[in-house]
Amino acid sequence: MIMKYKAAVVQVTSTARVINNLTLCRQFVERAAEAGAKVIALPENFSFMGSEEEKKQLLGQIENETFSFLRETAKDCGIYLLGGGFPTTAGNGKVFNTAVIFDSQGKEIFRYHKAHLFNAIVGDGFSYSESRGTESGGVLPQVVPTELGKLSSAICYDIRFPELFRSLSKDGVEICFLPAAFTVPTGVAHWEVLLRARAIENLMYVIAPGQTGIHDPHGKRKTYGHSMIVSPWGEVLADAGTNPGYAIAEINLEELLEKRKSLPSLEHRLF
Repeated sequence: MIMKYKAAVVQVTSTARVINNLTLCRQFVERAAEAGAKVIALPENFSFMGSEEEKKQLLGQIENETFSFLRETAKDCGIYLLGGGFPTTAGNGKVFNTAVIFDSQGKEIFRYHKAHLFNAIVGDGFSYSESRGTESGGVLPQVVPTELGKLSSAICYDIRFPELFRSLSKDGVEICFLPAAFTVPTGVAHWEVLLRARAIENLMYVIAPGQTGIHDPHGKRKTYGHSMIVSPWGEVLADAGTNPGYAIAEINLEELLEKRKSLPSLEHRLF
């Protein structure tokens, strides 16, 4: 078990051009790995962020090239790599929004289909109706034991449903990813406070890579940025700001265990 290591969140402005997105992600992942990160997380929609029509036309390409990219990049860089959300075939005319983790040997060790789908009007001039083309996975994420701790991941809108994270907590999660493409209005109001709340409630690290900037030629789709790594005590250890790039911080599982021992709230649950 490795008790101390560095983790990184990659922040990008993805578009509908898959190859361009993956090329930029690879560059940032390599830089973060060179800086010492053993775990690197990519945001929701990292390989494709376009219209529903484009998604349907490119689905096979997106799915195949994204899996190949994650497998090869994790192995080449010798890292654990989270692909934080991309479309995979659901078999009913819709897609799943899928997050996967590959280990340092290029082996897939985790897969989760986003459960809570974002249907909302948030006041930014863009109508969000994720369920129109996406199927809910409808199943809680698993917690996977690794040499770097017990890992799991939710996706974006899941952050507003604390019962999901409480379930992960009961299964022993220590590091939880929260890849996202948060809107600007909800990001300003809620992003940091929700990440910190989930970390504090469950005494876990939250590694939250996000999209940033303007994603379409018309300027309608904008995301908040501020990819973060948050400690089990609720401290923001890293914040990527609003530019594409990456942010890095130390994960200290010894400190996590000390916090859980000195404040054993997870053992005091009644309900």
